Amino acid sequence: MSQLSQLKAHVASLAAEADRTAGALAAYGGRFSGEVAKVSATVGGSAQKVDQEMIATLQAAQKEVEQAVLALRQAARVANRYAAGI
Repeated sequence: MSQLSQLKAHVASLAAEADRTAGALAAYGGRFSGEVAKVSATVGGSAQKVDQEMIATLQAAQKEVEQAVLALRQAARVANRYAAGI
């Protein structure tokens, strides 16, 4: 196998792995989002700073999971285009 063929195979494999990971992370993100919503509803309008901080931290983490999914899917698309062009 030539180096070019090896590179194509490696990049295609990386794209597939990024896509699988994005799918798994998206599924986790959905479950996490539901749990954050439950905690937020339970704590409600608590005036305690620690409660508000916890909810804000969980919501920030939820957004980061969503961003990670988007980044992995973008990486998979770009890697697939690259591999196809080799």
